[in-house]
Amino acid sequence: MSRDRITQLRISGLRAIEDLTLALHGLTVLIGDNGTGKSSILEALELLRLAAKPISFVQDVVSRGHGGMPALLRRGANELKLGVTIEGAGPPLVYEIELGLESNAQVRLSERLGVYDESPGKDPSILLLSNPTTFLISSGAGLSNTGRRPGPGELALPRLGDGTSPMFQRAIDALEGIEIHVPFETRPTWQQREFDIRKGPRWPSEVEPTDQLQRYALNLPNAFQQLRNLGGEVWDRVIVRARLGLGDDVRDFRLSPSGRGNIELELVLGSAPDQPLPAEYLSEGQLAYLAFIALVELDERRSVLAFDEPELHLHPALLARVIFMLEDAAERAPVILATHSDRLLDALGTPERSVVLCDLDEHRTVRLRRPNEDKLAEWLEDYRGLGSLRAEGYDTYVFDSPAEPEEGESS
Repeated sequence: MSRDRITQLRISGLRAIEDLTLALHGLTVLIGDNGTGKSSILEALELLRLAAKPISFVQDVVSRGHGGMPALLRRGANELKLGVTIEGAGPPLVYEIELGLESNAQVRLSERLGVYDESPGKDPSILLLSNPTTFLISSGAGLSNTGRRPGPGELALPRLGDGTSPMFQRAIDALEGIEIHVPFETRPTWQQREFDIRKGPRWPSEVEPTDQLQRYALNLPNAFQQLRNLGGEVWDRVIVRARLGLGDDVRDFRLSPSGRGNIELELVLGSAPDQPLPAEYLSEGQLAYLAFIALVELDERRSVLAFDEPELHLHPALLARVIFMLEDAAERAPVILATHSDRLLDALGTPERSVVLCDLDEHRTVRLRRPNEDKLAEWLEDYRGLGSLRAEGYDTYVFDSPAEPEEGESS
């Protein structure tokens, strides 16, 4: 059976976003001026990822992690709603969270999980409904109020997996499979020491099993150890991609013990096979490229991947290689990129399907606009790509109206 994917994201009341629906299929590239909602879209996904954790969502996530409701809410709004559609391993699921700010500064928390049956056009059947006055979960024969009611500020879903219902576990797994990345921690060692940073892809890491690359690429040595353990086509592809980006001189990688249960990533070059080059001595761009290889290959649990400004530190040719890898990864799970890079746009294979322009209307509300395919094709007869078109100020001619409702949207 195929794996579940996040195929739609819904956001209401988050900063400049009043009401937004984004269909997620393949690669989505968010562009636009600063302050037009790109990072807020990624933050919404991060909030949803943390909704699968058995912690106090209001206290630990909203207040401590994201500055509290006043920092999240759109000006004049008192409700924040986040939702996703999950598809792939069974009937489509919809999961939604609603946070309301009361007059006494208390936060009202509600959630809902529904499942679509085989009849098109019908509303989803409710599997979970939890709010301050109601707590109902599916018992197989219908809804009941059995089970432990979530405590103040808690979500119910994280406590309903492990045998309660396959649908609940599917929703938890899909939320946990959301990956949000920002530029990798590849600063030179002397800069990291200035801020007393002692972990990251340049540093040895404690040996432990992993099936995904951590944010900032903190566990890059372990990620490469896992890729080597997978062997076969996976490891062959890692070597080929490394050579395509870093040169034909690349022969292999070593994971060398460095004391106290740690391992260090080293690059084996044909010019000096007996003197592997430690990751500590790689350039920022080289190290970031290796992290992207690990990121796209370790995707077993991924439901959606989002990356903010992937172009950082990368030479244009290396950036193009990364985009090719991310386009390949997007065939297995949706990928979202937020970027200001014209070079990145020029490297896209199908910008008419991938690019989404975020801008603000007259009420300073985020709206999403896609290229007009016919107009873009006409302009690209004279330009290398959408990035070159944008660099000369002509991109407004292909984003001529707000995006129409996207295929696959569900309420």
